[in-house]
Amino acid sequence: MRSVVLLTIATPASINGTLRRVLANLASFKGKEQIDTYGHDTSLAEHTIVASTSMAVQLGCDALSQTYHQRCYELDHLLNAGIDDILALSKSKAHAYSLGLSRIKALVDLVSLGYDVFYFDLHHVFFRNPLQHLYTRTTAPVVVSGTPASGCRPLVVGADGRLPDDHHRLDIVFIRSQPSSFRCLYNWLYWSTHTAHDVNDKPLDHHTFRNTMQECVRALGDSVIRVEYLDPHVFPSNCATKCGCKNKVPVEPGPGPPGGSCPPDVSSQWVGYLLGCSGGAAALEADMVKYANMWEAANATGAQAGASA
Repeated sequence: MRSVVLLTIATPASINGTLRRVLANLASFKGKEQIDTYGHDTSLAEHTIVASTSMAVQLGCDALSQTYHQRCYELDHLLNAGIDDILALSKSKAHAYSLGLSRIKALVDLVSLGYDVFYFDLHHVFFRNPLQHLYTRTTAPVVVSGTPASGCRPLVVGADGRLPDDHHRLDIVFIRSQPSSFRCLYNWLYWSTHTAHDVNDKPLDHHTFRNTMQECVRALGDSVIRVEYLDPHVFPSNCATKCGCKNKVPVEPGPGPPGGSCPPDVSSQWVGYLLGCSGGAAALEADMVKYANMWEAANATGAQAGASA
């Protein structure tokens, strides 16, 4: 059994609402494959490290740990002291740079200790255990969410491991700990700290990922290190589609509650939904509830159909 941790980053904007909802979501996934040293079943929340960007966030995370038992980690507080709101990151080159660099450092630290790492931005809702999907449906040492430009089109790495020449947003990053993935992560960190960058107000790690990973694949060979992309039919993004994907095409909401309802045959396929374009914290939380309700309704419909067949 591989050792794995989940990692996310919390800011003041998320601590009072979004983080609690995400941890409650993770706490709902519990199983025999996730046991502690005493043989007890544990939830995904108990394997989660929440990296805080300020002491106020750290204290808020500590309070939530009494309920969800996640771990709270001070993420370069001095470096990231100016970050006040996750929605303002794109407005400040300094903020985007510092937070991106801190994320790369955290990934390097955890992978060097032998942990597989599942990083996810807080703007996610999960319907099935994402680790089960990643361990059974992916094989590459590095797995990331699709690029914004890809939409509903599943990305496939080209000949000789050539990555898509797109901006990589990295809403999800899954790293299997092994020598090749550590080598590439360390190269990513070194290049990010020893090279001058004009990131055009994009987070540093988003801007640098593609080039550094491409160089690493080219140096080591795609038989040693590969990058794989999540299928948008399984992990859709509301930046590309409001109802997921079907046959590589965005699906439009149908009639139903405010905002529409997604077809059950589409929503029943989801493992998670990336909600990076929901807007502010209140809208994000409303979308988390809406999509969770749609998924539950779709699977209830499927279960009833199976029982009557």
